Amino acid sequence: MTRRPIVCDTTVLLYLGRIGQIDLLPSLFGPVLVPERVRLELDMGRLLRRDTVDPEDLPWATPVSVSQVMIDALPPNRLGRGEQAVIAYTNAHQGSVAGLDDLRARQLAEALGLTVAGTLGLLLRAKRAGFVPAVRPLVDAAAAEGFHVSPDLYRDVLRLADEAM
Repeated sequence: MTRRPIVCDTTVLLYLGRIGQIDLLPSLFGPVLVPERVRLELDMGRLLRRDTVDPEDLPWATPVSVSQVMIDALPPNRLGRGEQAVIAYTNAHQGSVAGLDDLRARQLAEALGLTVAGTLGLLLRAKRAGFVPAVRPLVDAAAAEGFHVSPDLYRDVLRLADEAM
């Protein structure tokens, strides 16, 4: 497996952390990059829930700065600040993977020709690489933590994981 850099948005870090699978990131990618805006969103999240992951506690997470010039180079959008930072950084650093879950963010990244991997896709990669034995319990755990998974997407993920419903 080729290890490409991944630039992580808040939801990827948040939900992998909440289901105890945060260490999949450095197993699948290298390096794992966290824009400053994402770190700030996670800091705010810890005000509401103390178990929210802190990238500063992850020795393999590399903080990155994203300039306003990089963000301004994106097409007009209504994305959150973290999502914009992930897309802008990935766009400026070809070969990186944009770790995004939000549909609009994924669509913009893909329209720019970027490679995108969301939380569910990362879990599928982890199973294929032999890092986890099954995807279903992890998807169920993420959903129990508030991760939105439509019934159709749930079925598709389980089908791709060869885990029949």
